Amino acid sequence: MPSTSFNVSRIKNAVGNYSRQQILDTMDELLQIIYSENTMSSIVIDPATGMPPYLITTAGTRHYTCPANCRETSSIFVERPIRQYSSSQSRAMYTEYIFRNARYYKVAITSTPALINTLATVTFIDDPGTTTDKYFHEYFRVYTALTDETIQIPLPEEVHWLLRKGVIHLLRGENYSSGMLDESVIDNIAKKIRNKLNKGDQARANTTPIQEEYLDADFHNDYY
Repeated sequence: MPSTSFNVSRIKNAVGNYSRQQILDTMDELLQIIYSENTMSSIVIDPATGMPPYLITTAGTRHYTCPANCRETSSIFVERPIRQYSSSQSRAMYTEYIFRNARYYKVAITSTPALINTLATVTFIDDPGTTTDKYFHEYFRVYTALTDETIQIPLPEEVHWLLRKGVIHLLRGENYSSGMLDESVIDNIAKKIRNKLNKGDQARANTTPIQEEYLDADFHNDYY
C-alpha cells in the first residue's frame, strides 16, 4: 500500500509551488468530502468475530451513547427476535435483515449522528433488557483526519491516483479566478471513489491503476 508520504511526493511533482503541509491539508479536505457520505467499507467490524460489535444494554434503559468512533448507526440487529415483550407493539419491533448473506432481525430504533463535540446516540423503541452479546451494533466509522504523513490514507491502493488527481485539481483551482475550479471534477472523483468503497473495482477493463493514471491528462503532462 503506497504511503501517504509517497502520495504527497507524487502530487508535489505536479504542483511543486505548494508545501507538503499544504498538499496534506488539501488531501484531508478531499477525503472529508469523500467520507461525507457513508460507505460500506467504513462499517466497523470486530476482527475477532467478523461481525459488528455488540451494544451492551441494561434493562429499563433505552437511550445509549455510541462509541467515540461512531459517525452514525446503520442498524441494530439480533440473531433471532427476543420473545419477552414489554408492550403490545413489540411484536412489530423486528424486521428481517440480511447481513453478509445471513438472515438476522433488525431492531426498531431511532438514532442521531455524531456532531462536533457530540457523540452519536441510539434509542430503542422497546426496552432492550440486560444483555452483553445480543445486539449487533452496525455503525459507520468516524473519519480520522489526515493531520500527519504518518497516518495512512484510508483508501484502497487502486483509487490513490484518483485522490491525487482531485488534490491537484483543488490546488490548481486556487491559483486562478474563482471560476476556474470545476466542482464537477471533484464530485465525479468523490463518486468514483465511493463506488469503489461500496462495490469493488471500478477501473476500466484491462487497465491497472497506474495505467489509468498515465492515461489521465492531468498526470500525463506533469509526471512523465
